[in-house]
Amino acid sequence: MTTSADLPAPAANVEQRAVVMHGIAVILCSSVLLGAMAVCVRVATAEMPAGQVAFVRFIGSLLVLLALRGGRSLRPNGLLPPVLLRGLLGGGAILIYYHAISTAGAGLATLLHCTYPIWTTIVATAFLGERFNGRLAVALALFVGGIAIVVGPGANLGNASTTGALSALCSSVLAGSAVATARQLRLSETAYLVTTYFMAVGALLTAPALLAGLPALTPHLQVALAGVVLTSVAGQMLLHHGLGFAPATQASIAAATSVVSAAGFESLFLGATLSSHTLVGAAVLVCAVGLAVSRR
Repeated sequence: MTTSADLPAPAANVEQRAVVMHGIAVILCSSVLLGAMAVCVRVATAEMPAGQVAFVRFIGSLLVLLALRGGRSLRPNGLLPPVLLRGLLGGGAILIYYHAISTAGAGLATLLHCTYPIWTTIVATAFLGERFNGRLAVALALFVGGIAIVVGPGANLGNASTTGALSALCSSVLAGSAVATARQLRLSETAYLVTTYFMAVGALLTAPALLAGLPALTPHLQVALAGVVLTSVAGQMLLHHGLGFAPATQASIAAATSVVSAAGFESLFLGATLSSHTLVGAAVLVCAVGLAVSRR
């Protein structure tokens, strides 16, 4: 079988770019699903505490994955601690992000949390050997600007809690580290295994939220929770699949565009106004993704 190492340099570069583009395309699909999940979470949290919604997301996704296991092994090819670390980083990021929303408001918390591609880049270049150049720096700057345009007008900076803002930044660091860790794991582990352990660890982290007692499971809430679970498991599987093909630095920028799809789904299903600044911000984010992917 011919591999990229057997091909002339130009042909090998074309093949490698095709592999990366496949990963980015999959991750962009993942971002759409995770944006839809965010809207389902918003609907569910109107009747259930955010911590309990997070638990339902993790435990429901875990049960779906186990039902679809099909004989696939849950024994890592490498060491177990890195697999568990990915779950701790991702689960911790979600818990702290939800806390930030409750104290700093959704606008500011989302704005700060979505800076996680910066932290992914720092971790990936420092520890995973990924390259950093001027084009990626411009892409990151465009990305942060796009996020600010999309969610900035909704951020109540005057009344923002300092603790909430710091929590959002902390969740951003953890999320960025989680993406870099997942990329490294995908060099030896399957997307199914990485996703399964992520959901299992997340379920353990969020289980204490059940001690507060469950609200009434109305039909409306059940539909919202089903939406959370299904979009979560599909989106997370696609994200981990794409990380097997695309570098963490580029993948994180593509993944964080879920904030745009969330705004679109809110407009489509919840009657929210899709403002001009959202459309402008989305265009800037598309430019950022394109610039990051086009780098050598």
